[in-house]
Amino acid sequence: MTTFCRRAFVSIAATMSMTLALVACVSAPSRPALDRPGSTLAALLSVRFDNDSRESVDVYLIGEKREWMLGRVAPGAVESLRLPEEAFVQGETMVRLAVLAGERLTLAAARDPRAVFTVTQPASAIVTQRWTFTKGDLISLP
Repeated sequence: MTTFCRRAFVSIAATMSMTLALVACVSAPSRPALDRPGSTLAALLSVRFDNDSRESVDVYLIGEKREWMLGRVAPGAVESLRLPEEAFVQGETMVRLAVLAGERLTLAAARDPRAVFTVTQPASAIVTQRWTFTKGDLISLP
């Protein structure tokens, strides 16, 4: 009788462990569809920035009324920098990028003589280009 009980116990234990293993393999349900438009919007409001220089650079978005710090990009890194939604509102549509290499963060990048600027253009045009900082110049690629 003892052997029968042990076999039954081992059988139940093996079945349970196989069931748990199968449950672990099943993927979790995907996120609700409500999360997807936000990620799509984030991608639309982002700009790709390549730093081909040997210094970290700070990237700013300069509007007519205000400026935003988009991020710091390490030497040789490629980053996706998110533009603020406020840059796309009525009256704030003409913007330019500013890059400061090897400098401290500033609240006045638009007035800094060491900054490298893009031409002023609609915010929607900024996001359609790939930006590269190399040899002290800011270059856009389609």
